[in-house]
Amino acid sequence: MRWTVSQATAWAVLAALLFTACDTHVASSDEVPGIAYVNERRRSEADVARASEAFHAKERHGSDIVFRTEEAVRPGYYFFVKLDVTPPADGRLVLEVVRTENTPPERYDFAVNLKPEFPFGEYVIGLTGKQAGDAKWRPIAWRVSVVDAQGRFLAAKHSFLWGSPSDLTRR
Repeated sequence: MRWTVSQATAWAVLAALLFTACDTHVASSDEVPGIAYVNERRRSEADVARASEAFHAKERHGSDIVFRTEEAVRPGYYFFVKLDVTPPADGRLVLEVVRTENTPPERYDFAVNLKPEFPFGEYVIGLTGKQAGDAKWRPIAWRVSVVDAQGRFLAAKHSFLWGSPSDLTRR
């Protein structure tokens, strides 16, 4: 009899934990749909060089829309963003980056009035020049968001170490 009571108690506690876990709603980047993926990587001078430019051709981005923090500088740390939503004409693509511990994020925002070409185009955000850091630098945490003219989140995705869940709802 004693074993049955303890087993029933264990099931009751497990059920209570499950109901409590299902009741608390945790905000995350996956709950603000609209960004299919964000890939990040460093690009060196050799990575961004194009053979056509050796013959004085203009820089071409193909089907991508490229933003850089310093337009004339091409090597740097890049974020490749694919959206599932069509942002409004007055919308903004916002990148927030935490460089070092215990510092507020740096914010970079760009107008999304141009759209990448379907189906393979991406938004490419480059931290270039002094914002790129040294060759081994990586951001501690980052968040990419699409916001409308009033600053409301339309889509967001962040790295694993990006703050608490309430960060997505704070402005």
